Amino acid sequence: MPTKQDAIILLNESVKSESLLRHCYSVAFAMQSYANKYEPDKKEIWFITGLLHDFDYEIFPTIPEHCIEGAKILKEKGFSDEIIEAILGHANYSGVPRISNMAKCLFAVDELSGLILALAHVRPGKFEAMDADSVKKAMKKKGFASAINRDDIELGIKELGVSKEEHFNFVVNALREHAGELGF
Repeated sequence: MPTKQDAIILLNESVKSESLLRHCYSVAFAMQSYANKYEPDKKEIWFITGLLHDFDYEIFPTIPEHCIEGAKILKEKGFSDEIIEAILGHANYSGVPRISNMAKCLFAVDELSGLILALAHVRPGKFEAMDADSVKKAMKKKGFASAINRDDIELGIKELGVSKEEHFNFVVNALREHAGELGF
């Protein structure tokens, strides 16, 4: 099984966009925090899953190649079926159901992490004083971070079985903890 360092190398070989790198790391940090809640002994696996969920996006930016082709690369490189299944599950069009907590968390944090990063960019204090209410307000502004799929955020929360407030605060806190590493 490839290590966290192997995953970081693969990400850096595959992704050149600073914003996509930041997104991948934000999802990885959120996943690592959720691993503490659900499977503390698998923090590294959850981190790798978040880190590599979009590693193939610049290589295969169209549907259905994105994720499907990336999964083939991950398989060739020896990443576990557990990681590959969760990454495939984060794309609704893959047809891979989200069964594990890891797969559900990946789907639930992916779009939300993008929204929270966008929100941090426009707030004077970045993550300071950001909370669930801040995120709820941003969700309602359709012109703000318009590429973010709000329906996927809602579906992720439903599948994870948590409240919006709990999930929003959880991800905000996870990203706040790593603000410096994310460039804030």
